Amino acid sequence: MIPKDFTSLPTWRRAQIEKIALARKVGAFLNESDRPPEEREVVAGVAMKLAEDISMEVRQTLAFEIRRAHDLPKALAQRIARDVEDVSSPFLEQTEVFSPEELAELARELQEHARIAIARRHHVPSVVAVAIAQAGGERSVTFLLRNPGAEMGEASSIVLDRFHHHRAMMDMLARRPDFPVELIARIIDRVSEAARRELVDRYGVSEKLAGEAAGLAEAESLVRWILHATHGALNDYIRQKEALGALTDRLLVELTRRGGMRLMISYLVHLTGLDLEAVDKIIRHGRDEHIRKLLRRAGFRNGRCERFLLAIHEGLESERQRLAAESHEGSPPAAPADDGAAGVTGDADDAGETGDAGDAGKTGDEGA
Repeated sequence: MIPKDFTSLPTWRRAQIEKIALARKVGAFLNESDRPPEEREVVAGVAMKLAEDISMEVRQTLAFEIRRAHDLPKALAQRIARDVEDVSSPFLEQTEVFSPEELAELARELQEHARIAIARRHHVPSVVAVAIAQAGGERSVTFLLRNPGAEMGEASSIVLDRFHHHRAMMDMLARRPDFPVELIARIIDRVSEAARRELVDRYGVSEKLAGEAAGLAEAESLVRWILHATHGALNDYIRQKEALGALTDRLLVELTRRGGMRLMISYLVHLTGLDLEAVDKIIRHGRDEHIRKLLRRAGFRNGRCERFLLAIHEGLESERQRLAAESHEGSPPAAPADDGAAGVTGDADDAGETGDAGDAGKTGDEGA
């Protein structure tokens, strides 16, 4: 606000107020599309000088006044876009000067406050949404998820990869009308029960299939724990699952195939009573006939034995790849969920296939 006694102000303040008034006039001029090109060029030059002014209030006024101008020099628009938050955010949220590709580049290069402004735009094209999903922090991606004008189809998998641990964000993603159906299995265990029901209703997914998808995703988290758990912890897990009737063939095969070899080895020790080192050596270095003999000793018969043999072969390779990736990335082991993939329990007739300890000691010989 300009005081009544303008002349009583310090010289620097009078100059600042005059520049603010000029910024408003320049903005009004540039917002008019029917001005002659030569006049626009001169006024745009004045605007660039104002955009470089030392006073943030001057720059802020200019940016606000020209945020809806359709024809601005790119150098001027870039200068404002890269300014501090109070100057750039209102401009980035509304300007139509930049192409989608240019906005995507800005989203990758600028700070989080700029990404938030871009995420709040009336329309966020797919290429821009992808850039924010890749480079943005929790706040900017949350604004993106809340924006009904954002094209999130392609960006959804990126958000799921980066923020799968954030349940509120997963709920927002799952509830978007453009959420890709092919991602349901990956998100179903990451959302609240209410969001899960909405997915089931919207896409016609059966409750059984949704539960299986959730269980398989839980299995992935459990395998990461198995890689580094102690033998005692694995034994405790096995006994707890047996007590609940939840240690099914389906769960064991899935965990083994994904690289949970140490759980399978501990389970075979539990069933056979053999030494841990001996079982580990047979599984990791023995020939197929030795592994079959060990599986039969544990109570695995015929087709069931072959199914587990195949899972063991796949699991050894998966375990090797996981450990190599962890060594490269330096990632710590994840702790298991309380229910530890209880969703992958399989059908009722599957539960009876886990073998019984009484049968375990009657087959094979100690030299397995």
